[in-house]
Order: sequence, then structure tokens, then C-alpha cells
Amino acid sequence: MRATRALEMLAEGESFRTIQKELGLQWDTVARLKARHKVLLDERRAVLAEDALEIAEGLRLLQKEKMRMLAEDPEQLARTNIRDLSIPWGIANDKFLSAVGENRVVVEHKSAAPSLEDAMRAIEEARAKLKAGSLEVEVVAKPVVL
Repeated sequence: MRATRALEMLAEGESFRTIQKELGLQWDTVARLKARHKVLLDERRAVLAEDALEIAEGLRLLQKEKMRMLAEDPEQLARTNIRDLSIPWGIANDKFLSAVGENRVVVEHKSAAPSLEDAMRAIEEARAKLKAGSLEVEVVAKPVVL
């Protein structure tokens, strides 16, 4: 049962670590299962890919129908937030460009930069750590004899 579940998880693209944690298998056991059942895994991945394509196509057709219904109902269209139209359009447009081999768009969300106070506090903490681990050295100047 665990071997079957491990193969299914491998076909779904789960990592070795996830499979190890969930099923309690050793890394080498998972690796051997993957090596011994390559054809089976390839066949299962193909089935999963076909299912995903079928679902995607069904959802695409439903989305088109929903868009038609929305376009025919001005009141509902007026209540629809522009984000609810813009975000799916951006995703669909990106997927279209990717499918025809054009450049892909990558949106990266970054958090705000640290404030000046945060930076000053980090610098002071670093100085304190350095000072705590350092030794005091007293420099004594020697007279130069000519």
C-alpha cells in the first residue's frame, strides 16, 4: 500500500522529502521505486496530464459562457470589480503568449525595504556583537631612535 501511494505521489510530482515524511519510507527506498517503475510513472503522468487538460478545457468553456452572461447583464457587470476581470485576463494573456512561444511575464512581489530606523538598529546590534567578542588593545608608541 505504501509503495503504491509513493508511486502515485511521485507521479504527481511530490518531492522525496514529502514522500518520506508522509509515508515513513527511507530515501533510498523511494529512489529505488522511482527507478524500477519508470514506465509506470511515465504512463501515470500522461494520464494525469490528460485529465488536467480536460479539466482546463472544461473550465475554459464555462468561463467563456460566464463572460457571455456577464456581458449581457449590465447590472451584474456594473457590480463586478475591475480586478475580477483584470487578473484573469493577465493570466490568460500570459498563458497565450507562452503557448505561442513569446516572452513570458513574471510578476514578483517584494516586501517594502527596511526603514532607516530598522537599518540603524541592525547596525548598532552588529556593532554590539563585534564589541562583545573583541579584546581591548592599548597601543603604546615607542620612541624612534635615529
